[in-house]
Parts: sequence; structure tokens; C-alpha cells
Amino acid sequence: MRHTKVSSAWRPVRTHGGKPQPQGIVSALIFNASMVVLAVACALAVIIIGRDHLYAYEYSESGSRAIAARIERLNASLVQLDFDRTRQWDDLVAMELQAGDISAARGFMLSGREMLPSRQANQLRRANNDADRELAGLDLLTPGTRARYEERVPLLSRRADTADTTAARVLANFVGDADDFELMARALIAEPNTDAQQFILTGLSLGLGGEVSDETVAGAVALLVASRRSDFPQTLAAEVRDALDRTISVEAFRTAALATGSASVEAAGAFDNASAAFRSSVNAESASQVLEALTEIGQISAATSPSAAVYFLTHATALRDLPRLRLVAQAAGDRAAAAAKRLPRDGRLQEAARGDLRFNRELTFAFAAAGIALLGLLLTLGMRLYQAGRSLWRRMQDDEQGSELVDIGASNWRPL
Repeated sequence: MRHTKVSSAWRPVRTHGGKPQPQGIVSALIFNASMVVLAVACALAVIIIGRDHLYAYEYSESGSRAIAARIERLNASLVQLDFDRTRQWDDLVAMELQAGDISAARGFMLSGREMLPSRQANQLRRANNDADRELAGLDLLTPGTRARYEERVPLLSRRADTADTTAARVLANFVGDADDFELMARALIAEPNTDAQQFILTGLSLGLGGEVSDETVAGAVALLVASRRSDFPQTLAAEVRDALDRTISVEAFRTAALATGSASVEAAGAFDNASAAFRSSVNAESASQVLEALTEIGQISAATSPSAAVYFLTHATALRDLPRLRLVAQAAGDRAAAAAKRLPRDGRLQEAARGDLRFNRELTFAFAAAGIALLGLLLTLGMRLYQAGRSLWRRMQDDEQGSELVDIGASNWRPL
């Protein structure tokens, strides 16, 4: 009987008795620690950005061109029938002219690069500036619309279009003067349940709650007009109402006015007495926040038109949307006025704005910690994948050697 010599390839399998390896413990610790540090660093970064207002919507030339292009594409989405784009573009311009909305009419005219068919749009794209683009667009309008446009719209190439000119032609409302303030004060003193929103806005626009500018007054006008529209967002209305209630307590105003007005409604509501009571009842911090919001609305009005600022407010869901809408108005001008009037209130208008993130020392440290933690995660994960792949490769090699030994043993077997 012959005996086959056992191959040296048969080796006992060594196990570690289920004991974890030191490098596995270290990698697990690094992975878990990196996860915690990354989460904490990201949370701190968000807090720092919100606390210090580091993400700001500031105007820049390069950013304004990108925003204007986005607004033009949004205006192009208003064209429903692709085969008749020129006619629909002409109709939109004609409708705004009929409504007397100069900014919206010019906005659709300047958006022709995206709204018109490619051959006609190229004529506008070859223009070097908005003034030349407006003149090129006139040649594409129908004769009737072109005549009305030249009659009603001050062409950019011929005369400057100021905010005052647009305001005089579009919006005739106002928030109130000293006489109006006096009348509203007497009504509020006599009946405390009277709606005080216009009264507070009038007092703020008169400078009774802090320093105001023309933009602040224009913002108060636009907010008052927008608040009376049926499409004014309820969430924004509630936030504005709460902000005004925090700015001045109606009960405190009535008490102060009656205390110095001989308990007579007429005397207590007189402008000198009521204005002094208003000043004494104002919460300075809340008033500052409201005035800042009104100024941003006024900047929207100055960049487009007073009526366009009203439409802009119907796209906001909260006061925090105002900086984004203000940037859109400053960057896209009349194009944004047209979009604000005609676009659905679905958030696309404010999404056209892109802010810039500014760094301070604390935010830099937070991002550095997050970067180091992320690097630790990636390195640990890479090492684990490498070890798993190496272990799989070794098992495959051992399986191949085992199958070769079985074949050799079978070939050396002889019957007795």
C-alpha cells in the first residue's frame, strides 16, 4: 500500500478566539469621535451664521447678471404656446401698457431674449445694453403695441426713468400724514379695539419710532397697500401684525395719551400729545426691526416701482424673505417687476437670489473642525474597506490552494 505524502499546503487555520484586534478598536473610536465632532461643528456653523448674519444678500455686478438671467427665464415660462411665442410676448407687453404698468411692460420687453423664438431673440442678444435692447425690441412689436409703448414708456435711450416719475404714474396711495395720525389716534383712544396697523405705520413713517428715510416711508406705503390685497400671504400678515404689536402697546399709548390730555379724547388725540404718547410707548428694539423691514421694502420700490413692491410682497411668506426679494429687485429691475406681477406665488421669485457667505474667526474654526472630522471619517472608512478587501483576497487564495490539494490527493489514490 502506498501512502501519499501530505502536502505542506495544508495548514491549520489560526483564529483569534473572537478577541477584537487593537487596530479595530482604534478605528472604531476615531470613526465615532469624528461623527460627533462633525455633527457639533456643523451645528455651531449654522448657529454662527444665523447669529452674526454672515449669509447676506448683497448686490454685486456679476451676481446681478446671473439673477437677471434667471428672472428672464422665469418670464419665459409664462409663454404657454411655443409655436406662437412672439404673439404672446407682444400681448404681455400690450396688457401692461393698457394697465399703465410701465415697469412690467419694460420688463417683458427686456426679457425678450428668453421669451422670443431663437431668431428674434438673437437680435436682442446682440445689443450691448438695456437701452439698445429696448430699441431692438420695438422693431419686433406689432405696430399698435409699438406706438403705445413709445407714447407711454420713457425710453432708456432718451430719458432717465426715475422712481419719482414711476411713482407718480403708478401708485397714488399714501400711508398718512400728521392730520391722518391725529384722526387715527382719536379713534384708537375712543375705541381700543380699532385696527392699529395703519396708525402704527403712520407713526413710524413720521419718525416717531426712530429715524426714517424716503425708502422707509415708501416701504410703509407698499406694505399698507399689499396688506389689503386678497393674495397677501396670511403667514406674512400674521408676522407683520405681531411685529407691530411688539413695537407699540395700544393700551400703553392710550394710557399715556389720556394722562396728559386732560382725559378728553379730543385733547388726548391732538398731534403733539398723541405723538409724545406714541414715542413714550415705543419698544425701541422692535421698532428698529420693523423700520429695517420697511426700508428693505422701500429699496424694492426704488429698484422697480411702488406698485411692483406691492406685488413683491405677495411672493413673501415671512419677513426673512425680504432681503432675497430686495436683491432680486436690485439685480433684475423691471424684469423682476414683470415677474413679480405675473408669476405664480410658488417661491421661484425669491429662489432666483443667491447670497454670499462671509467668514469670521469662529466660523472658520467651525469649518476647520468639520473638515478635520470629515477627513477622519473618510480615512477610517477607507482603512476598513481596505482591510475587508484584503481579508477577502486572502480567503480566496486559501480556497484556491485547498482545491488544488484535493485534486492531488485524488490522483495519487490506488486501490489495494
